[in-house]
Amino acid sequence: MRCCKGTWQHSLKRKARIEDMSGVNGLMPDDALLEKFVNLPDLLARIEDDRELLADLFVMFQEGLPDMLAALHRAIEVGDLPEVAKAAHTLKGLLANLSMEQGARLAATIETAARAGDRAKVKEISAAFDSEAAALLAAVNELMVAR
Repeated sequence: MRCCKGTWQHSLKRKARIEDMSGVNGLMPDDALLEKFVNLPDLLARIEDDRELLADLFVMFQEGLPDMLAALHRAIEVGDLPEVAKAAHTLKGLLANLSMEQGARLAATIETAARAGDRAKVKEISAAFDSEAAALLAAVNELMVAR
């Protein structure tokens, strides 16, 4: 799996934190709470069942999602549709790469609405997206604490 040098170096700095959560290495694909939001069989297949990488990805998700959501909310608040589309596109990529399919679909819908100039649709879908994102983050947080 390729990644940029900066991301890899950043990951190394978190190694101790990930080792503290080594219980995630025992994550089973039948984890019911997480499977509400994540296609675990798909994600585990994509990362060749590497449980350490899975823990690292979830840590990056926990750390990155709040800032990405804040960028989306700022753009929506000021009515900057190109920035809304950009933020939604970034979120869509994050969620799709983690096999968080419903969240990725909602982010894609926001992106499409923003590109079409449909402010009402952006606001409507962003409410559903916020609920999904909060539930996703809570599920990942619960998994990481429980392990």
